[in-house]
Amino acid sequence: MAKNGFKVIDSEPHFMEPLELWTENLPEPFRSRTKIVRPNNGGFAEGSGARIEIEGVEKPPIPSNPMVRQRSLRRIPLVPELLKVNQNPVPEVYLEGFDIEGIDVGVFMPTSAMRIVRYDGMDPEHSLALCQVYNDYAADFCKSHPDRFKFWAWVPPHDAKLAAGEARRAVEELGAVAVAMTGGAVNGNLLCDEFFDPLWEEMNRLGTAFGMHGPPANFNLKDNYNHRYLGHRGMEVVGNAMTGPVHAQTQLAELIIGGVLERFPNMKPAFLEVNASWLPWFLWRLDDKWETNAPDLEIKLNMLPSEYFKRQCYAVIEPEELPIKYTIDYMGAGNLLFSTDYPHSDSIFPKAVSTFLELEGVSDDDKRRILWDNAAALFGLEARTEAAASG
Repeated sequence: MAKNGFKVIDSEPHFMEPLELWTENLPEPFRSRTKIVRPNNGGFAEGSGARIEIEGVEKPPIPSNPMVRQRSLRRIPLVPELLKVNQNPVPEVYLEGFDIEGIDVGVFMPTSAMRIVRYDGMDPEHSLALCQVYNDYAADFCKSHPDRFKFWAWVPPHDAKLAAGEARRAVEELGAVAVAMTGGAVNGNLLCDEFFDPLWEEMNRLGTAFGMHGPPANFNLKDNYNHRYLGHRGMEVVGNAMTGPVHAQTQLAELIIGGVLERFPNMKPAFLEVNASWLPWFLWRLDDKWETNAPDLEIKLNMLPSEYFKRQCYAVIEPEELPIKYTIDYMGAGNLLFSTDYPHSDSIFPKAVSTFLELEGVSDDDKRRILWDNAAALFGLEARTEAAASG
């Protein structure tokens, strides 16, 4: 397709998967323990307050996020293509949206599945079953247009061995091009804890991207920065602005300072929907604190923290992210990916790609890397294209 001569990979458009997906497809005994709560507050799927509840799982109250709900009610009806896909999220409607925006390939991630396994104290087998239903759905959806649709598989955070097995199944049997979890420390387990080593070992073996998405505002997890703002007037936008980058920074620091990337050099972490313009300052600060304190620490690293990011990490930028030019000045464009966030209500669809192409201070060569080259290499799309051509 190519828009203005630029091919585009959207690294994280979103499915709008129905909650009935789980109540109809979960095996027993998990189906009987899973119910849909659907508040009578109108709105679209995004921000409606509808959610999955799991029997026996203790969780904090989860009010519908009024800011997200009001934004979806205001924004979606103004854009016919957003309205259409929110009302009928089927492959052909998504493809129509891709063509309008100028997206050649989209690597889908979920909307509902991002939050349904982010509970402390959940049965790990139940968590696995929820992820498996989503991954099967995603694989079937993408079969409709396999050259245009790819997907991130979701894995359960409650048992790293189960997560490793599902990552392997999703990549090797279902065709996922990447694997992901949502942010936040389930049951208090940090990414640097030995608890996660079985998953990191598998991701290192697969050589597939591992994504970490910022936590939704109506999060069901105790370790969520956004909780401090609930119930305080006007603070929804503060939580929305702060939560994703704060969690991304903690995750990045855990992986680097905790020695995970030192031990698993073929692992490819990607930080999703949290911007990337904070990277120069944060990587500089990690370098500074590491050099000051490294002699007194038990963990030993063979490189500066910033060098691990440059070697094997990625971050997704937003189309209107003007400060990204400073990140490129600091570390180049080779670790950056692009996304429109289609079809969520905070997407600037159908002007996301054109907005990015108009960004000042970013060269055409760097735009080409961000829009296509980096993602094509990370997701193995170049190799797949060559194999298909030779076959």
